[in-house]
Amino acid sequence: MRKLLASLCLAGGALASAHELWVNAPSTLAADQTLEADLGYGHEFPTPEKIADDRLKIFKPLAVVGSKGSSDMTQEGENYHYRGGAKLEKGSYWISAVYQPSFWSKDKEGKWSQGDLKTVANAESCGQYEMLSKAPVIVDGGFDGEFFRKPIGQALEIVPQKDFSEFKAGELFPVQVLLKGEPLAGAKVTATSDEILKKDPEALHDEREPQIFAGTTDKNGVVNIIPLAGGTYKIFTKHSQPFSGDSSQCNESSWKATLILPLQK
Repeated sequence: MRKLLASLCLAGGALASAHELWVNAPSTLAADQTLEADLGYGHEFPTPEKIADDRLKIFKPLAVVGSKGSSDMTQEGENYHYRGGAKLEKGSYWISAVYQPSFWSKDKEGKWSQGDLKTVANAESCGQYEMLSKAPVIVDGGFDGEFFRKPIGQALEIVPQKDFSEFKAGELFPVQVLLKGEPLAGAKVTATSDEILKKDPEALHDEREPQIFAGTTDKNGVVNIIPLAGGTYKIFTKHSQPFSGDSSQCNESSWKATLILPLQK
């Protein structure tokens, strides 16, 4: 059984490593500006790619999350691009992206298909995958540090433990990883930046993306990120466990989360 679960985790990792989820959004916005943002899905952060038609249904629209609630943005132009409606009030917001829980199964020939063990012919393994991301936006100078240090309720979420105005090169910046609202101990957390990735663009595939930081969360789900280069950071974590539902339907549940933060000067 242990060998089977290990095999499934490796298979799931191979599928999941092909794509990650992130948000491209301006970290600051003037009072008279309309918010525009991209739903990044692929393996070449921060460059968004057109989303395949058969996967569009998996994604929720980008959402603007504030202290008073949330609202969906409107898809406009390329299928990864979104635009806000009414001008945002002065304040602090998260832009949230969600790849909804989706079954993917691998058959005996190694081909992956959308569906579970009951719907994919000759399926040998199955994972239910969910991806989540968020990026901060400050409108008209309305920075609210307390808001940014609170979770927004994503299934797997990376939560800053300090004001991200303190996210500076060479300084410790603690983040907490939550799984369904509870601290996740032992989670591996990595971080890279767009400036570093520009130096080695060919290494973005096959889990060879250059990393600036790697660490593991403590018993409280906390790890100190140490940024060492400039740019916009993608802080990443993932977690897999046996599927909690019917084992004849699927074997594994897996989540991936990213937190996007610009390095402060």
